[in-house]
Amino acid sequence: MLLKAALQHLPDLLLVQEPHVKDRKIAGISKCLKSWLSKSGKADIIALPTCSTPVVLSAKENTMDIKITKNSNAFRIISSYSSPYANFREILEELTDLTTNINGVVYLIGGDFNAHNQ
Repeated sequence: MLLKAALQHLPDLLLVQEPHVKDRKIAGISKCLKSWLSKSGKADIIALPTCSTPVVLSAKENTMDIKITKNSNAFRIISSYSSPYANFREILEELTDLTTNINGVVYLIGGDFNAHNQ
């Protein structure tokens, strides 16, 4: 299903939460794809070959933060995960740390926040 959607929409990046991880790598994805894991391995970013300029900015416990450049514009992409059993304030603190003082850079936060449990 993921491959079908990627072929249809042609994204540069995929934000993934709770993937199957083995040896600090997302299992089942092509070795030609770049991917980055948060420290917990729960929030991840996969760059497809169309994304030629990703730069890792930060890997925190529950967030992964990269910067890409598209058409001479910089964008920050943040993937985030919050366990349904965690204190939601912890993830908010991580996100606040990442987004404070960005100053003019467009950013996107995507994630699984399990907010219905809070």
